[in-house]
Amino acid sequence: MQPVTAIAPARAGLLGNPSDGYGGKAIAVALADFRARAHVAPAERFALRAGATDGTAFETARDAVEAFGSTGCDDGLRLLRAALKRFAGAAKGFSELPASDPRLRFELSYDTDVPRQVGLAGSSAIVVAALRALCAWFEVEIAPADLAELALAAELEDLGIAAGAMDRVIQAHGGLLCMDLREPRGPSSYRALDPALLPPLFVAWDPRGGETSGRPHGSLRARWLAGDPQVLEAIEAFRRLVDEGVAALERGDPDAFRACMRRNFEMRTAIFDVSPADRRMVAIALGRGGAAKLCGSGGAVVGMAAPGQTPDELRDAYESSGFSFLLPTPAPPVPR
Repeated sequence: MQPVTAIAPARAGLLGNPSDGYGGKAIAVALADFRARAHVAPAERFALRAGATDGTAFETARDAVEAFGSTGCDDGLRLLRAALKRFAGAAKGFSELPASDPRLRFELSYDTDVPRQVGLAGSSAIVVAALRALCAWFEVEIAPADLAELALAAELEDLGIAAGAMDRVIQAHGGLLCMDLREPRGPSSYRALDPALLPPLFVAWDPRGGETSGRPHGSLRARWLAGDPQVLEAIEAFRRLVDEGVAALERGDPDAFRACMRRNFEMRTAIFDVSPADRRMVAIALGRGGAAKLCGSGGAVVGMAAPGQTPDELRDAYESSGFSFLLPTPAPPVPR
């Protein structure tokens, strides 16, 4: 049997987040600049292995301790375990395979260049890539909408990670997507948009990393489950904002889309804790007439420059403040 490799891209939430975990709407774009890769290769016995590029190899133990202090002690192996469990439950005929079937003996590994814990969906990229690789290895087809739900269940239910559907949906579909994430979700909940509609964007992130998404989402989820009127009203407001943003894209109105991004951040701060570093990244764009909002849970922003300026004109301002900067390339839609 031949080895297989599958990928899943990073993503940037353009509008709507953090409502995606609470029945809201979102617009997100898959980013071709960063990706996770999952590999399946024949082996004498089943094994999981993390890639050396994902924080498992360091020059010294002191370097490792410093890295774990800023980005946490998690690794992707637990994501692989959860992905395999969910795949086994969804793949027709998997449980009936005889022990002698050579497909049951393989090494599942991953590597990733998605910056860690900066809200670019690096964890879900590993899960989605692993599910895709397992599908290819066992010659199983799982539709993108179903693949996204499997990935979400792996993190939310099996690993207890506070997560919304946006990341997995855009990574399963690719391209640029408008998502209605109110349950029950299905293929009709998602609308593909032409990435050519996007205005010029930038992405900036804190190379020191942020915090795991479960921490900021934990308190918001508790308020949502308790029926907090402020949170429920905010979720509906995010849904309306996404509709406005789609309309702005489709009529080619970058000024209106820029205004939507600004409002998204303002609405977020009313219900969600935002770190000082995240506020600084947003303020850099706002102070120069542009707009910025968080890509995900925190640690990275996506934004637009001021009218008449290019996003690259913001590069020096971000890099001189210690942030990394990128002009992103949308990843294409996943072929069907």
